[in-house]
Amino acid sequence: ILKGSAHRGAFFIYTHLCSMKKFMKEILQYSHETNLEIISKFNDGDLHYVIAESSKKLISHILNSQTIWNNRINGGEVIDVWKVWEPEKLKEIEERNYQIALKILEVRELDEIISFSDTKNESHQNSISDIIFHVVNRATYYRGQIAAEFREKKIEPVSGDFVNYKRKA
Repeated sequence: ILKGSAHRGAFFIYTHLCSMKKFMKEILQYSHETNLEIISKFNDGDLHYVIAESSKKLISHILNSQTIWNNRINGGEVIDVWKVWEPEKLKEIEERNYQIALKILEVRELDEIISFSDTKNESHQNSISDIIFHVVNRATYYRGQIAAEFREKKIEPVSGDFVNYKRKA
């Protein structure tokens, strides 16, 4: 049993890790809900006829990247990062990716190091927390590109701002 400052130190580490897992879950949920809003535009009546092919490629890339990173953590197969999915498949893929990411958060440690090979077959190592943050950050980047393309086509873009998401939550 820990006593005094050792106990307080262990408690601090425990609460910090719990709050980090909570934060990771929160940013995954933000990314998930934002992706679903964009995906709904692809399945909104005749709107999909107006959406640029490059936007379809970008949302597919976001989902494929999430699948690849989930698979790297769980030891699954690598898929084509630029495969373009039909609009009716997007929601199913997003839901599956989100559930797998939540399970990773539930059963794995954030500081666990994952070894993997990239698309150039170079070996790397990153922590699960770094990977999760990277996935959300890159998705935000690509969603910004989709928003710009939507504006060009006179389609109302989905807000990708985290603070706006938090206000609505």
